[in-house]
Amino acid sequence: MLFICYSCSYQSKQQNGSVYQPFGKPDSVYQPRYSNGFKISYYGVDKIVEVYNPWDSLASQCFYISNSGNSAAGNIPVINAPVANWSAFSSSQIVMAQKLGVLNTLTSVAEPQYISNSTVKKRLAEKSIQNIGMATEPDVELLLVSQPQFIFVSLFKDNEYESLHDAGLITVSDAGYMEASPLGRVEWIVFFGAFFNKEQEALKIFGETEEAYLNVKAKLKNVSEKPSVISGYLYQDVWFLPAGESYIATLFCDAGAIYPYSDTKGTGSLAYDFEKTFHDTHNCDFWMITVNHQGSFTYADFEAMDVRYADFKAFN
Repeated sequence: MLFICYSCSYQSKQQNGSVYQPFGKPDSVYQPRYSNGFKISYYGVDKIVEVYNPWDSLASQCFYISNSGNSAAGNIPVINAPVANWSAFSSSQIVMAQKLGVLNTLTSVAEPQYISNSTVKKRLAEKSIQNIGMATEPDVELLLVSQPQFIFVSLFKDNEYESLHDAGLITVSDAGYMEASPLGRVEWIVFFGAFFNKEQEALKIFGETEEAYLNVKAKLKNVSEKPSVISGYLYQDVWFLPAGESYIATLFCDAGAIYPYSDTKGTGSLAYDFEKTFHDTHNCDFWMITVNHQGSFTYADFEAMDVRYADFKAFN
């Protein structure tokens, strides 16, 4: 460990595709079956969790999870286990924390209006979980007071969370939403679990989900009647739809549906105006939407968002 002098935080990969590790050969490595975004290398009771940058195949970010008490990890951020204090910037992290039984260690969240978990909402009301505001503009002073061991953030190309880094806070990039397959996204529960020494529980959940998903996919592989589906709605005059290589578009395909934009490139979102979207999708059989709405969401509520929605076949 005396020879540690490099960090693999956004460091170039070697030609064999693995990031240079100053710790020598690991005892074992978890290489995901579906995800392209992370891997976990084990060194005795400690581990290095590596997250790849989805926009730069030659860059990655590393974290040293210490169960041994060792903190000599060069420039790699060290997270001492067991974790007792962390922050979530995305509601998907709340779901994983609940499934793995570590919600009791959550101390702060961003954008609680998008969180439906009753335990978190109750603790927010009791002030045992702090609301640190918008994920894009978090309250750094409040985060410093709550002193999270790390912050799970959603990775965006144009947001490096520099204000958090300048304050000495550790951010862990959660890029699961960038996966091209639904099972690739589900597999991020193993990544999440690694920070809490919950890999075995995560692998069990993932294995059960994988088996169920593949069984349904196999049954629908040769289905003759395929309904068409549209997704999303207008937001500030822009209609964001899943790109053809995204996990949502793959999910539609695996579910036996026809998605009008399945041939488009990219794993993120398409941004179209109303006219183009209406032209391409107004005859779709089904419409999948996700809304943040108090109480029951009705057709009247949906039409009140934009009267033109009533002209879609799926609406009727």
